[in-house]
Parts: sequence; C-alpha cells; structure tokens
Amino acid sequence: MHLLKKENQSGKVNSMNLYLVHTGYYDKENSEGFYEQHSNILIIAKSIYNAKEKIKKNKEFLKKKMHIDGIKEINIVDGYEIKPIKSNSSKEVDVKTYTHHQIRFLKKT
Repeated sequence: MHLLKKENQSGKVNSMNLYLVHTGYYDKENSEGFYEQHSNILIIAKSIYNAKEKIKKNKEFLKKKMHIDGIKEINIVDGYEIKPIKSNSSKEVDVKTYTHHQIRFLKKT
C-alpha cells in the first residue's frame, strides 16, 4: 500500500495545491440507482486532508450524497508545474466548457 508523504498527512503544507476528487454516487433517476455514477470535482486546498474536508462541504457532493472514491494531487502536467495563485476576481469558479460538437469542428488558428 502506498503511504502519503508525512507533510501531506500532517497538513503542514504551506502552499495551495490542486486536487482532483473522484466521487461516486447512486442516482435513483438513472436505472433506479442500480449503477454507481461518477464525477470529478477540482478542489484547491493546503493538504490532502483539507481537500477531503472541503469536498465534504461541496453543495453538489452533499446534494447527491456522494462518497470519495479517490483523490489526486496534481503538481505537474505535460512538464508544467501547477501552482494555484489567489485571484482578485469575485468569481469562485471560471471554467470554459467545450461540447463534443464544438470539439469535432475545431479549426486550426
């Protein structure tokens, strides 16, 4: 079994990190809740422990009675470090979404 680094277990990480929380839940409106559904939620937190506690207060997590299947701490992607910086924006979330249809017809710019 892989153990977490001590600095993550103790919550003594000074900087904020990006976590992807993989959740599971049963939706009674989909196949009478027979199949487990999954969702991924991004969280910014100081430690894995803080990410776990923060997700448990998330509105969608509570509404759908989700449980945590796993958490990934994301530090480097494609050779780029991921370092969250506090925004001055009043927005809590700013995500751009591209649909299947939009992606199919992307043109080189």
